[in-house]
Amino acid sequence: MTLPDTPPRRLPGRTVISVAGDEARSFLQRVITADITGLEPGECRPGALLTPQGKILADFMIFAEDNTVWLDVPEASAEGLVKRLTLFKLRAKAEIVMNTDLAAVWATAPFPGSAPDPRLGGRIHRGIARALEAGEDKPLDTYEFEAGVPAFGRDYGEAEVFPTDVNLDVYGGVGWKKGCFIGQEVVSRMKRRGTIRKRSIPAVFAGEAPPRGTAVMAGTAKIGAISSSAGHTAIVLARIDKLAEVDRHAEADGQQVHLTIDEALLPPPPAQQPAGRA
Repeated sequence: MTLPDTPPRRLPGRTVISVAGDEARSFLQRVITADITGLEPGECRPGALLTPQGKILADFMIFAEDNTVWLDVPEASAEGLVKRLTLFKLRAKAEIVMNTDLAAVWATAPFPGSAPDPRLGGRIHRGIARALEAGEDKPLDTYEFEAGVPAFGRDYGEAEVFPTDVNLDVYGGVGWKKGCFIGQEVVSRMKRRGTIRKRSIPAVFAGEAPPRGTAVMAGTAKIGAISSSAGHTAIVLARIDKLAEVDRHAEADGQQVHLTIDEALLPPPPAQQPAGRA
């Protein structure tokens, strides 16, 4: 899909949190899922703060320059995220501020200080701007939804899902090789043992898509549930072990549904035993 060029627009329902200081990056590196050591101007990366049990408390888009990191976060999560980061900061040389003078902005073409959104194939550019200079409000939900990208508040809430459930790792939001972060032991063990159970996938209906929570079935087996829907399309949180066993067609609320399954999200096939072994 070719997108028309749009000027930078303010993202409604978003808040900008800054973490600044000599130890801002190293502090966040120990706490959040994403690897931000090499994050440069002109780049952005999704990330999240997890519970110790590995569920998402808050997710955000990350921008950085020198000793300052900006988190573009859902407004509903901002206050709680500041409190939690402040609690985890201890003696780190970093100041955590909710910036009412800054705004999250986006456009379909590059603009000064922008970065391509890696979740959307670089078709959307995001950035941080002075609130007074930001354009009119315009949601990004439509582009995210059409691309099958789950959103906090629409598809899931606080402490409901693992980062892999909403494909955060696929979008570069989990640094598997960076070492410890809160909840790392749980999610890394899931990856290492091949026990990632769920993924979010796009779905298309011939008629109006059923509402959130509707079960998606393959025969008598439930393979997932709709996490959001609009028009003829939906996002389904699906069991990947079940997806590997069924065709791309399933049923929800009496309607046939076509599932768009990225093979990279399916579990690897069972390891073959060497010849000659029982």
